[in-house]
Amino acid sequence: MIRISWLKKIWNGRSKGISTVLGTVFLTLVIFAISTNVFLWTLSRNAEYTLAVKEENQKNIDQLNEYVIASGTNYSVSGDGITVKVTITNAGPVAAQMINLWVFDTTQQKYTNEPVDVSLNPGQASNRIFTVTISGANVSHDFVSWFVTARGNTVPLQTEEGVVIAELSQGIGSISMDFKTIRRYIPDENGELGPPAFNFSIPGGEATVFGIGLTNLDRSKLDINLTSRSCVWLIVPGTAASAAWPIAKVVDGVIQDSFDFQVLEYGKSTLLYFGATKPPSSLSDKIAAVNVLLYGTIGPNDYGQNIPFAAVYVEK
Repeated sequence: MIRISWLKKIWNGRSKGISTVLGTVFLTLVIFAISTNVFLWTLSRNAEYTLAVKEENQKNIDQLNEYVIASGTNYSVSGDGITVKVTITNAGPVAAQMINLWVFDTTQQKYTNEPVDVSLNPGQASNRIFTVTISGANVSHDFVSWFVTARGNTVPLQTEEGVVIAELSQGIGSISMDFKTIRRYIPDENGELGPPAFNFSIPGGEATVFGIGLTNLDRSKLDINLTSRSCVWLIVPGTAASAAWPIAKVVDGVIQDSFDFQVLEYGKSTLLYFGATKPPSSLSDKIAAVNVLLYGTIGPNDYGQNIPFAAVYVEK
């Protein structure tokens, strides 16, 4: 009895030690599992943060590299509608998308914006026409415009500098003539024009067609529509000798029997044809003043102009 009691005391002491060891091992496993989960969660959060920073840095780089040019801007106004013609060029190394167009009428301090969708790859260019509405807009007003890209950059619309300089001609009219483009043709019996002669003389005994380059530089930036009343008028100073060459249409190198209209787009050089007319004998062997008489409409209004700055010699 004494020995059994002693063994029980020994076993009871050992069972308490094993329980303590098992409790310690279980607690260690729990702590390890929790620590592992916390570590893995931290790694995943760090990876997400690193990826987000990388993406944001790439966005900033792409935004800095985005380079779009909007040039050759023309404005025309009809009622409250403003038509904007512009050439958009992606001069940067990344693709670009225009998502909004803003137009500011600086004269009356009003502005508007219009959603657009223009996507351009690097090196790509596109001619676009947009229409926005600003109440009270007028052809005499000044406008400033800009695009907003999907990356948040702004692209100012640049006007044609050459046209702005040419507005000095407003004192003598809205249409300018390029003297270097003056030419004359001798059509055959079918009305087909022969090769052009770039000189300031015409044969006295043959029907002649004049070719003259004109450019619409009106400050309102509207197209000018010329009618059949337009002509070239030759007059010999100090005499009553004169002759007229009516404005004409030429299609595929052949002068047409009828004329409907001729549009002079703003800022664009256009070759106009006048004739065919055979100079009368009263002009033979004489120098004559060349008057380009132009008549038509600009917007809702009539328009007329005389360009008297050229002379030709009529041969015998």
